[in-house]
Amino acid sequence: MGKPPVLTRQFQQRSKHSSTQVKRIFNKNPARARFVNRVKEQQEDAKTTKEKPPPRQQKFDTVFQPTLLPNGWSQPPSDEFVLPKYPFSISRTKNKPNGAIGFLPIYSDYRNGRTKHTTIIRKVKGDTDAFVQELLVAVGYTDEPVDSVIRIRTGNVVELKGNHVSVVRKWLAGLGF
Repeated sequence: MGKPPVLTRQFQQRSKHSSTQVKRIFNKNPARARFVNRVKEQQEDAKTTKEKPPPRQQKFDTVFQPTLLPNGWSQPPSDEFVLPKYPFSISRTKNKPNGAIGFLPIYSDYRNGRTKHTTIIRKVKGDTDAFVQELLVAVGYTDEPVDSVIRIRTGNVVELKGNHVSVVRKWLAGLGF
């Protein structure tokens, strides 16, 4: 006698969605249409990109070699030192005991549950736009737009995105402030 025939079942492969559901969900969805249009616009913009302006350059070189103490204090240049003419100025803090020289007014702040770090620079006088351009170069933001990195507050206060307190202190002390 021969072997009994082997019964095999052929399974129909089923889809998760019907063809009508696929059209409704994936192809004609307004959100998908907006996404596709946005991608097309970005590709067209990439083709017609304009030349970027050259990166920012530092205009004022350091003229003084400061020594910073661990608490952030740096001794200003002696009275004989002639401070170059800058379009901006930073004055040090005052009212220290025994006539001591104050600190540079640079502080760090933490916001949004200590997830956003900012550097605050107070007592900025003169041309704040020139100060901001120099500050961005000193910190290393040469290509970013100013509005995304810096906020100019009232009362001669400038806020910088990120914790750059030590870099800014060293830069300002090197300029002779």
